[in-house]
Amino acid sequence: MALFAITFRIHADSTYESRYESVVAAIKTATTSTYWAEPTSFFLIEYGGTSSALTTAIDGASTFAESKDILLAINLSAKAYSVIGKSTDADLKKLMDAR
Repeated sequence: MALFAITFRIHADSTYESRYESVVAAIKTATTSTYWAEPTSFFLIEYGGTSSALTTAIDGASTFAESKDILLAINLSAKAYSVIGKSTDADLKKLMDAR
């Protein structure tokens, strides 16, 4: 099992609450054992697959809207990450490559 940090932002609109809750539920479903979710929109979880598989699982099991929301999963056990949704800041790749 690998340790992952997941953070996300759901665009505020009329479906915000239901999309937010569906992403939280999808993350909780994806974990293989324990998770930490005290901060808002941030989780630490154990997961048995890749970063890409994790973001795909969360996307598929929720109402995440790739056109306006953003989610980042960082594999803390390996030098890997995956981002889905509306990401426009080029600094993310620079920062992840610097690890």
